[in-house]
Amino acid sequence: MDLETNKDKSPVEQKMGTKSEPSSSSGSGSSSESSYSSSSDSSLLSWTEWFCDLDDHEWFCIINEDYLMDNFNFYGLQKYIKNYSYTIDLIRDLDNEQFEFLTEEEKQKLEKEAFVLYGLMHARYIITYSGMRDMRKKIKNQSFGRCQRYLCRQTALIPIGLSDKPNKSKVKVFCPNCQKIYHPPKCFEWIDGAFFGTSFPHFLLSCYPQLRPKKKKTKTLIPKIFGFQIHTSVPQYYTGEKKKKIENKRIIIKGPKKNNFYNQIEIEVEKEKEKEKEKEETKVIQNQKEIEIEKVSKEDGQIQDSDEDNQQIKEETNVN
Repeated sequence: MDLETNKDKSPVEQKMGTKSEPSSSSGSGSSSESSYSSSSDSSLLSWTEWFCDLDDHEWFCIINEDYLMDNFNFYGLQKYIKNYSYTIDLIRDLDNEQFEFLTEEEKQKLEKEAFVLYGLMHARYIITYSGMRDMRKKIKNQSFGRCQRYLCRQTALIPIGLSDKPNKSKVKVFCPNCQKIYHPPKCFEWIDGAFFGTSFPHFLLSCYPQLRPKKKKTKTLIPKIFGFQIHTSVPQYYTGEKKKKIENKRIIIKGPKKNNFYNQIEIEVEKEKEKEKEKEETKVIQNQKEIEIEKVSKEDGQIQDSDEDNQQIKEETNVN
């Protein structure tokens, strides 16, 4: 069995075709059959190799067997797959007797579920050291394309997903120079964004800073008419970051707008804070006054007591 003919078949069909049948012949016939079965088994592709060799699957990496055999790496993916045990056996190239009894429709459904499970595993694998190493080679070869923006100077793109859950959005490509996301070529638009994840580009650039474009002043188009630059007071000619800077400058100069609802709320909150401060100050002043009054009243009482004592002493002396 040749690789080319075997490549067109799915792994389920391969496993169904590799089951050896008992033969009644002996001698040279049995030896030829055993040699044929060994050659066919050696020529069989693994499920991961078959999957990555398909057309328009060039973006995927071959996951290591050790990573696939670790059940911990599949944690939390059961909720996305119906026939979870069968799909794992298929991806891991484990023999399952029930594969022989599957119909064509069941085989197609099983393969679709295996595609989804492998894609979700792929998003986890490319964050590992070996996965980032494989993806780094693809990025250096510009397998994911180049940024079509003229000022980015053909920066290599990185695949990214807008959601980590399947069937939410398709894969996109991220440019590390202009920090923008673009649509991929049409042949790769079928890929789910969850097969690459939302954090892969940023995690890759943090681990491999040499992949980041060199720090250069990003040039922007300056609108001119007959060689004269248009004034910044005409914002319709400026877009993007420069327009935001101009608007921010105007807000700083003019201050808060009267009709702005949020600015009015902030002003009211500040007024309430000032009123509370005034109330606290008045309370403190009142407390101080009360303390002073108490002190004065105590002193007056002591003076009255001393006067009464003096009068009694005088009366006693007069009597004597």
